[in-house]
Order: sequence, then C-alpha cells, then structure tokens
Amino acid sequence: MENVFSAFILSFGVASVSLSGVALAQETEWDMDEWGEEEKAPKSFSGFVELAAGVRLSSDPVINTDKTLADLRAQLQWDKDFEASRVKFTADLYYDGVLDQTKLQIRELAWQGSLDSIVSLGEWSKKFDIKVGQQVLTWGTGDYVFLNDLFPKDFQSFFAGRDDDYLKAPSLAAKVSGFFDWANVDAVITPKFSPDNYINGDYFSFFSPFAGANVAPGFEVSSPNKPSSPEYALRVYKTIGSTEYAVYAYDGFHKSPASFTEFGEPYFSGLRVYGASAITPFASGLLNMEMAYYDSKDDAQGRDPLVPNSQSRWLVGYEQELVKNLTGSAQLYVERMSNFDALKASSLTPEFDPNKSRVLFTQRLMYRALQQTLTLNAFNFYSTSDEDGYLKLSADYSPVDQWQLSGGFNVFYGKERFSFFNQFEDASNAFVRFKYYY
Repeated sequence: MENVFSAFILSFGVASVSLSGVALAQETEWDMDEWGEEEKAPKSFSGFVELAAGVRLSSDPVINTDKTLADLRAQLQWDKDFEASRVKFTADLYYDGVLDQTKLQIRELAWQGSLDSIVSLGEWSKKFDIKVGQQVLTWGTGDYVFLNDLFPKDFQSFFAGRDDDYLKAPSLAAKVSGFFDWANVDAVITPKFSPDNYINGDYFSFFSPFAGANVAPGFEVSSPNKPSSPEYALRVYKTIGSTEYAVYAYDGFHKSPASFTEFGEPYFSGLRVYGASAITPFASGLLNMEMAYYDSKDDAQGRDPLVPNSQSRWLVGYEQELVKNLTGSAQLYVERMSNFDALKASSLTPEFDPNKSRVLFTQRLMYRALQQTLTLNAFNFYSTSDEDGYLKLSADYSPVDQWQLSGGFNVFYGKERFSFFNQFEDASNAFVRFKYYY
C-alpha cells in the first residue's frame, strides 16, 4: 500500500515538477568548423574534487536525519579530437553521506562526428551531425521551467543544493542533427527509457493523500512496471530575422511514476507531447514564449483517477539587464488540466485534488560583483493558485581559477500542507560547497 501512497503523490506533485527545471535551457550547438584538417589536439584530462554539505532548517518527522547533502565527489573529464569527430568522457565518483553509498555516474561517454566521417554521400552527408552514447540533452526556452524538454532531470540534486548542472541527468541516446536552408532538425532516440531521479523519500518526504500526511518510503519502480519501449524526441527550429522559432514532438512516457496499476503499483504511463516556442529580442531584453500539449496516452478521456490527465502548458518569460551587473527576469507559467470534470467525478481523494488551472510566477535576480568573481542569485517560484512557493538563494565566489566556494538556501513555503511546493516544507535547507579544479 505504501507504493500506492508513493505513486499517488507523485501524480499530484513530482510529475508536475517536470514543469520546474534548471536554468535557461539553451543547447550548445556543435561547431563543425572547429575541426581543422591538420589539427589533432592531444588528449587532455581535467576535473575537480568537491566537498558539499547541507542541513534542514527544521526536522522532518518521517526522515531520521537532518542531513540533506553530504557529498565527497571527484569528477574526471577527458576528450580527444580526431580529424572529423570527437570523443568526450565525463564521470563522477562520489560518496553520498545522506544515503551512506558510494556511486559512479557516467555523465558523458559519447562519440560525435559528421555523417560524412562514417559514410560518404556527397554534399548530403555533410549536412548531418551524429552524437551517440551517454550524454546530457536539453532544449526549450524556460528558466527553471521545462515544457518540451522531456529529457531526464535529477530533482533530488536540485532540492539538495548540488550544482545546477546536476539537475540535468544523463541518458544513453543517439542524436542526429540536420542543417538545411529551410530549417535545422534534431532527432533523439533513447533506446532504453530514462526516468527522472524523482522524489521518492530517500532524501525528502512528500505528501500522500491516502495517508493524509508526508511519507518517505524510498521506493523504486519494479522492472515489470518500467517501460521497455524507446523514447523519441524531435525538434525543428529556424531563425528568421532575430527570432528563433521551434516546434517539438515527443513520444514516450511520463518521467516520474505518476500512475498505478490495478494492484496499486506505481508505473510510468504513456505520454505524447506536441509544442512550439519562440525567443526574440524585445525592448532592452529577451522575450521567450513556449507552449506544449501533454497527451495522456493511457487515459485519453481523463476518467481513470490513477493516471494523469492530459494538460496544456503555457509559458511567457522576459529577461533584461536592469543596471550594470544586475540581471532580472520573470516568467508566467499556466498549466490547465483537460477533462477536469471527469477527474473530479472519479477521484479517490477529492479533497486533495489539484486545481483545474495552476498559475505560477517566477522571478530571478542575478548580480555579479568583485570583478565578476562573486555571483549572487535569487530565484523565486510563487503559485497564485496554490498559494505556495519555493525560494532558491545561492552565492558563488571564485577569486581564482583553481577553486570555488558556494552556499545558499532552498526554502519551501505555503498555506496548505498538501500543496505542490509546501509539501516539501520540511525539506527546506542550507548548503555549502567547496570545489577544487585540477
């Protein structure tokens, strides 16, 4: 039954957290011109070691530790350029003092090159770039808000105070990019479904509507309930004038186990997503807009209370430098549920059902000082529909290239114990990190 509690709260909470991600999701395109015919860069090693600690601002009665972060981490990076391709490797080996576990994460182990380097098809093959292997993928226009980016995220790291880079989780995938006069195309195939590192009670508890309280079961989805089909993602984009337009499609599964079987076991239900975005200079800043429609494949009519309903999601954002070294941004995000009446009619816990529409505002202020060696960041989520929010404060100080000291707070607040952000009130924490580069 505990699994039922776990999965149900995920359908209400964490699955929707897929709206909340990390920084402006911009993808670094590979510059094919950087390969010189005669250049053969020698292999190189780099990386860092890091010590990180975090503690709750108040105790959580269902988790027996106040630690939210206790990492001793070493990262190794290696890359090698060939005549018309590249191999990159990034791995993290770390001891997680919260779970008392030593872990190895391969964040990148991928070959990237032009199609022409594999097979010669004349000018046609020079229009394609291929990247195969373990890699971190991202696209979309939101700042800490993801609509069309269905690549895996690590929300446990994000809430615990690890570097924002770790919000994006790696996956084993093949990405093919085509560059044409009419538009550019990215197609991604993930042969084995890669879920989010969702909130499951390992680090932070979450609200269960069946228990009427927070629980921390630390559950994992068993193999029979994990998808065996691949995931497919597509982006077509083109810049016209100074505006970049993009359309997206995804065919796969919800990234968190937001659905249940008839036996109350959590699983990842089927999902298709269609969307579009635009980003353009406006006034003295940058304006971005994005929309997505989440088509719930396993419950098209929205009558099954154990499967998430379809949704439409909308985002408008604006960023501008307010004064020298001070940048401000704001976003309005709206999430509207389809077939809401059907959900209410069949709901098992109607007193804890979400609203038909969820409205969220975000605000960011970023200030750089001391000749850019100190960066102060304040990011706030506030939902007018749920009357709750999440404030993320951080400071990074790096006076030399060899080391960086970081610290900050993650603070959840709200009125109702079961609301989206306020269910994590006991997860509010302070953290500090020291990183030494080699």
